[in-house]
Amino acid sequence: MNMLQENNWLLSVGTFLPMVGVVLMMLMPKAQDQSVKLVALVTSIATLAVGIYTAFKFDLSQADKMQFVADEKWISVIKSSYFIGVDGISLPLYLLSMVITLLVVIYSLDHVPSPGKPKAFFALLLVLQTGMAGTFIAQDLILFFVFFELVLLPMFFMIGVWGGEQRQYASIKFFLYTMFGSALMLVAFLALFFKTGAESFSIPYLIENGGSIGKNIQIWIFAGMFVGFAVKVPMFPFHTWLPDAHTQAPTQGSVILAAILLKLGTYGFVRIALPILPIAAREWAPYIGGWPSSESSMVHSAVSRKQT
Repeated sequence: MNMLQENNWLLSVGTFLPMVGVVLMMLMPKAQDQSVKLVALVTSIATLAVGIYTAFKFDLSQADKMQFVADEKWISVIKSSYFIGVDGISLPLYLLSMVITLLVVIYSLDHVPSPGKPKAFFALLLVLQTGMAGTFIAQDLILFFVFFELVLLPMFFMIGVWGGEQRQYASIKFFLYTMFGSALMLVAFLALFFKTGAESFSIPYLIENGGSIGKNIQIWIFAGMFVGFAVKVPMFPFHTWLPDAHTQAPTQGSVILAAILLKLGTYGFVRIALPILPIAAREWAPYIGGWPSSESSMVHSAVSRKQT
């Protein structure tokens, strides 16, 4: 895969800048609610500014290539690296997460849900932003998994602390469904790693080598990924956590769920499962979500073109 590495600091800054705001808020006394809100607002604006600058620097004529790529050693013992980049698929979602976070922060300045605690509430919003942005830039499966799971705890607490009357039930159900799916997804990632020679968790590397895995093994690995991503979409029959989470979450949490978090699963399919396991994707296509035959044919054609 061709990659462009100019300005490769941009994605790291845009992703982790919200954590600077979190640290600043943690250093503030609880009574300084206005200062906490100001830090959250300034941090969100600055993060979006970095995202907009990234968009202007993005070469639209080469949108099919990974851009702003950074690849550094991270966990050498398991051959996982800090490998990040964006292309024409991930950049809009990366920017969308920043826009939604800023809008939610602006709304929350005068609408912190009961029982209040703005310091914790805004800190969780910023941590959630880092997790969402990181998921869209990760090009290493372990790094992807870390960011993918980072969004779990902030949303769990947002529903469980600031939600409606049935918030505890909804938050625990959300947590258990997501953890169950994530466990199977991680097993699938590990199986994929070993079946491709245990050389790298790099997504581009796995796309190049995943097609060589035997058909039956591909189908089982895809099954693990399917459950992990299907819970996040959510797809039948893993969808029952969503009505409870949406109705019990505060307005801010419901907006983030609808605008970003429900897209993480679909993004995982498009970025990881479909291109890495093309044969399994073709076999699973008729059964996923009860797709009609016309859509199954479209997926079949797309996978066939990928293989050729």
